[in-house]
Amino acid sequence: MQQNNNGSFMSFPKDLTFYGKEKDENVVLIVRSHWIIYIPYAGIALTVLLIPVLIQIVISGLAESTSFFLALFLSCLTISFSIVVYAFARWFYNVNIITDRRVIDIDFTSIVSHSMAEARLDKIEDVSHKQLGALGSIFDIGTVYIQTAGATAEIEFDNIPRPREVQDILYDLLESKQKGEI
Repeated sequence: MQQNNNGSFMSFPKDLTFYGKEKDENVVLIVRSHWIIYIPYAGIALTVLLIPVLIQIVISGLAESTSFFLALFLSCLTISFSIVVYAFARWFYNVNIITDRRVIDIDFTSIVSHSMAEARLDKIEDVSHKQLGALGSIFDIGTVYIQTAGATAEIEFDNIPRPREVQDILYDLLESKQKGEI
């Protein structure tokens, strides 16, 4: 396994704990969405910041109205900041955890809503991945699908970096589990 860990792909993180972590459970991998997925949010935030300047250029009479321009700028700044905070929260709180006992998928859908799915390693039946398009090929981004025998039929790790490596790690864990090594 490559050891070039970053915020989106962390193998064997030290001293990591999370709510519901079992005693003697070891975290093997933490995976979040690839950062490139959030570029549109940055583009929208920058565009919103440019609105006061564009209005200033188009409507020349606003040049004398400093209070209007300042109010518009502060409003756009607040909206841009909100977009950036929302994108960061989506990246930070949408997390996929692979341990030596189970797979956990936590999806943050809004400020007040989230969902969590988990599957024990012995319930996993199949693991596959899919990469689509040029973006997926260039940045090695894809989705890993985990078929289970449990109540949640399929767990998805969406838009993650190095999906083939994640699939290989899961297969290695499943093999070790079947041999009784873990």
